[in-house]
Amino acid sequence: MPTYLFLGPLNREYILPPQGKPLLDVPGGEVLYAAAGAALWGAEVGLISRVGEDFPQTWLDDLAARGWDVRGVRRLPEPLETRRVLVYEPSGRLSPQSPLAAFARRGITFPKSLLNYNPPPVQRANLDKPTPTSLRISDLPPNFGDARAAHFCPHDFLTHSLLPAALRTAGVPIITLAPHSAYMTALFYDRLPALLTGLTAFIVTEAQLRAVFRERTSDLWEMAETLGQWQVRYVVIRRAEGEVWLYDVNGNRRWVVPGYPTRMVDPTGADDAFAGGFLVGYRETLDPVQAVVQGAVSASLAVETRGALALLDTLPALVSRRAEVVSASVQQV
Repeated sequence: MPTYLFLGPLNREYILPPQGKPLLDVPGGEVLYAAAGAALWGAEVGLISRVGEDFPQTWLDDLAARGWDVRGVRRLPEPLETRRVLVYEPSGRLSPQSPLAAFARRGITFPKSLLNYNPPPVQRANLDKPTPTSLRISDLPPNFGDARAAHFCPHDFLTHSLLPAALRTAGVPIITLAPHSAYMTALFYDRLPALLTGLTAFIVTEAQLRAVFRERTSDLWEMAETLGQWQVRYVVIRRAEGEVWLYDVNGNRRWVVPGYPTRMVDPTGADDAFAGGFLVGYRETLDPVQAVVQGAVSASLAVETRGALALLDTLPALVSRRAEVVSASVQQV
């Protein structure tokens, strides 16, 4: 069993980045970027996800050949919609354009493999209703309790509400979670305590927090303190400009960690890569600041590369140098 488990969606991705050539039908998904962000630091990783019979087996074979544990990827005996189309504006923000219009605007032939594609609707009404991609306890591989750390990537609420407890019961000592924006709304506020209880770290974006706390407060530190009342060890807030705010609940300490300045190539998966680097940093040092530093480095490299697996080609010297630069900019507030 690998030291680090990453649970979440695997996708067939079609990416129109802010500039440059598109990536068409490539392996992706939050869980892949998070695992790559961890593997960047030499971590042994394992994936837990659900895919359909139409998901390319060659992609999983390639991951296994890299030393990744894919026994937790369950292939269902029917097709499963795992395609994801991401269209970016020059600023790096996601565009609301339809895939067909976006390809036409850029003068790119629309892929035949997307002819029947419809963006999945945002599911908000029934948070407790399982979907085909919802992870079940039965999806966990044998001896999963031997893992030393696990991260839950953005996924449906049912997965996030049930599986962390199963991992804790099995003895996994470090568990982090990044929520999905689909359920991070003001209506969800009363269900936050059950989601956060027992987590090592809750890794959330500023936009998600503001959506949940909407009319309660506009102060991010106050939001972090409120979350800390619900038995989570650390609250990690990713801000839009790359800066990270870290709140240590037990020690009542706060840090601000600037993001590493980057040249944006493809912003896909930066938050997930951050979570992977954070998990390794905390598991190896038990220092939340060092964890944020490593997460920031993984995120910066994700922004500068095209595709999740390109992260793995980064020279170790570059990784170490960036960690030094970010560490020097940490401020306790």
